[in-house]
Order: sequence, then C-alpha cells, then structure tokens
Amino acid sequence: MAGGQGQLAKVVLFVAGFLLLFVYIGFSIPQSDSKPPAETVFDVSKIKTKQDLAKIGQSIFFGNGKCALCHSIGDNSGRCPNLEIKGGQLTRDFIYESLTQPSKYIYMDYTSSPPRAFPAHMPIINKPPIGLSNNELLAVIAFIQTLGGEITVDPSELSGPVTAVASGNTEMGRRLFEKSGCVKCHSLGGVKGEGKVIDLLPVVTAKDESYIRKAIFQAQAEKAPAGQQPPHRGFDERLSVKDANDLIAYLLEAKTPAK
Repeated sequence: MAGGQGQLAKVVLFVAGFLLLFVYIGFSIPQSDSKPPAETVFDVSKIKTKQDLAKIGQSIFFGNGKCALCHSIGDNSGRCPNLEIKGGQLTRDFIYESLTQPSKYIYMDYTSSPPRAFPAHMPIINKPPIGLSNNELLAVIAFIQTLGGEITVDPSELSGPVTAVASGNTEMGRRLFEKSGCVKCHSLGGVKGEGKVIDLLPVVTAKDESYIRKAIFQAQAEKAPAGQQPPHRGFDERLSVKDANDLIAYLLEAKTPAK
C-alpha cells in the first residue's frame, strides 16, 4: 500500500514539474498582440516623384488594398494572374478599368474541355469593403506599371485643386453631358437642364477632381426615394475610362475663369 502511494506521488511530482516547465517556456517567448495590418498613410505633400508614388502603391498593394491575397508577383502561387511583367503588357486605362470594373472582362479556363468562359472574380477596388480612394488607385497603378513597364502616373494627378483632367477632351465631355442624360437633372454653363434642375457650377467650383469623380460614380452611396433607384446607378458601367475623363474634364473646365 505504501509502495503504491509512493509511486503515485512520483507521478504527481513528474506531471507538476512538466507543467511548470511548459509554463516557463511559454512565458519566456516574446509576446506580441495580433493586430490587423496598419493602413498606409497617404501624405500627398511627401510624394515628389513617380518612384515615390509607386512605393506608396506597393505598400497599398500588400496592405489595405489586399491585392496580394489573390495576386502573386514572380511566382504562380496566387489564385489570380501573376503580375510579374504585367506593367509592360497592360495599358494604364486597362489597369484602371480592371480595378474598378472587373466584371467587364471575360476570361477563358483552358483546364476544362471545351474551354469555359468566366468573369473576373475580383471585388471592385474603389468600393466597399476595400474602398480605395482615387489617390490610392493611382498609386497602385503606378506600382503595377513598375512590374516590367514605365510609370505614366504623375504625382501632379493626385487630388488637389485642378482645372481639368489632362487626358480628357472637354468638347467630347460636353456632348456626353448632353447625350448621357445629365441635362435631365443638371445645368452647367450654357447647357440648360430640363425638369428638376440642380446647378453643378457651385459644386465643381468648390470641389476637386477626386470629389467629383466619386460623386458621379460611387452610386451606392446615394440615397433615393423608396422604390426608386439612385439616378447615377450603373453610370460607371456605361462609360469607358475615356468617356469618364472627358466628362470630368468638361465639368472642371466650367470653374476655370474665362480669359
């Protein structure tokens, strides 16, 4: 009986010693809090060169842009296309459209027979839940362009007081303003609106290009009476990048004092 109790005591001491050793090792390992990735701080005043912009874009790509969750660079480990040399193969407009309107592009799956067409399974990068700003989009495009190509995004394009979009044709923008139905609700300069008129001149005079672009194309943030669709719903899907730039160039021209 005494021998059995002695054996039990040894087992208890062994287990207690093992647990103490385990606790000691656990507390000796440096502890760190699990936190989400820090968001990239976008300070426009510190971006002087195209390379500065691309560096910010790289941080966004691997950070709050969440691009690296699906895309790889230099290997084929990602679920989506490897972007290693895409900067030299894709135009700037294509990159912008693929980020903001990914459903427009149809791809082919050649692993099946016959090949199967499928749309891009990618979130709209400038809408929730990711919701990158126009500045952040430009930075990401600049970074992608470094992957085998030349950066065409200039720091001067970042949000700030501007009078026109460099790539926009104001005359084509005026025609779009009239033909796309804008005049049904808005007036601007010599173009007279019809019905319920909202004068856009005070808006474009007080706001910059980034604000105007969001006001036109981020229709999910608009409110409409019950049972009605917001007036801009789907507008971003009907216009190409060139059309959008032309329209915004026309709007911004309206706040430039006549010489």
